[in-house]
Amino acid sequence: MKRFLTTALMATAMFGLCSNVQAKTLEEILKDKGVITEEDYKEATKHSDLTTYQPGKGITVQTEDGRYKAQVGGRLQARYENLDDDGAEDTESNFRIRRMKFWLQGNVFTKNLTYKWQQNFGGGDSVLEDAYFTYKVADPFSLTVGQFKPAQGRQELTSSGSQLFVDRSLANETFNLGYDLGLQASGQFMDKRLEYRLGVFNGNGPNQSNPDDNHMLVGRLDINPFGAFKMDEPSFNEKKLLVNLGASFATETMSGNDMGEIDGSNDTLDKALNIDSIDDTAFTTAFGEELDWTLYTLNLHAKYSGLTFGSEYFTLNADPKVGADWDADGYYIQAGYQILPKQLEVAARYSAIESTDSAAYTTFDKNETTLGVNYYFDKHNLKVQADYSLIEDDRSANSDENLFRLQAQVIF
Repeated sequence: MKRFLTTALMATAMFGLCSNVQAKTLEEILKDKGVITEEDYKEATKHSDLTTYQPGKGITVQTEDGRYKAQVGGRLQARYENLDDDGAEDTESNFRIRRMKFWLQGNVFTKNLTYKWQQNFGGGDSVLEDAYFTYKVADPFSLTVGQFKPAQGRQELTSSGSQLFVDRSLANETFNLGYDLGLQASGQFMDKRLEYRLGVFNGNGPNQSNPDDNHMLVGRLDINPFGAFKMDEPSFNEKKLLVNLGASFATETMSGNDMGEIDGSNDTLDKALNIDSIDDTAFTTAFGEELDWTLYTLNLHAKYSGLTFGSEYFTLNADPKVGADWDADGYYIQAGYQILPKQLEVAARYSAIESTDSAAYTTFDKNETTLGVNYYFDKHNLKVQADYSLIEDDRSANSDENLFRLQAQVIF
């Protein structure tokens, strides 16, 4: 028995030694024999690694000349929520998959022709989000066509995987456009110190057609006086002060033909205007033949060292052919600080929404106070976030909510 164990150990050791012996490449043999120099070797091998994996970016396959590239990755957000609603008898305790996204992106024929596809399987449904390609003529001008997020408020344009809190603010979740189908021109000047986007869209949300000739027009302008400002809310120890001042607008003329074509993920039409749930007849009775709506946003964000600050204001006006105008607005102010750089972060946010009274629209007067703590193992690629929110509704008695959320995220 002892001899058997000794033989087995020796065999295991030999296998381990042999497994560490790797065949040399042709370039290595030529370099060892002095046929090529060290510089020649580096030049010959610098493009040899055409398939790579990087956490957060997934698997990348590309050709040596870079004309063709494909990148496959995904993101999972597993969440626990505990909701104590004053108006409900029982407290809700719930585990859920908030988001489970897969994407394929890259370029074809040239580095200037890029594409992206993204599917979300969170919540048990399969929803097409991004499906577009972009052709870049030069830094000042690119053209994008397909389905993607129009140039709306900054927080909505910032990935749900790059938020300071577990999820976006109350104001953003009331006044956002989500995904839509359309065509957009964009560009940047002075090393991204000035950026613009201008597009035309169906206006009814993702995967929805447009039944008439009215389109949604959306535009955004970003000014970054101290250099490029990424769509990323936390501050991971930036060495210099970064500031972003941005503004956007969206406007559309709706008609009864649009009723039944609106996807509820367009929260401006769903939560703010509440017109996605009515039919053609109800629309005409309430608003006449047409309803014009216009949404504006204005934001100020800044980062320095481990400190981050963000604020955004939303204002919405609805102008129907029949009846009076209706207005609503909202905002959020938030800040975070990394106590342990790139690891431990604390954050606070206040958000509120309010509207004028109307029998035809949803009316609201709510505010949300949120405190959060984040721990980053590898920035957004692997992190755990927890936050607590007190949500107060001034238009309804006994309807305040206490919401606790705990979320783990991995990007692979």
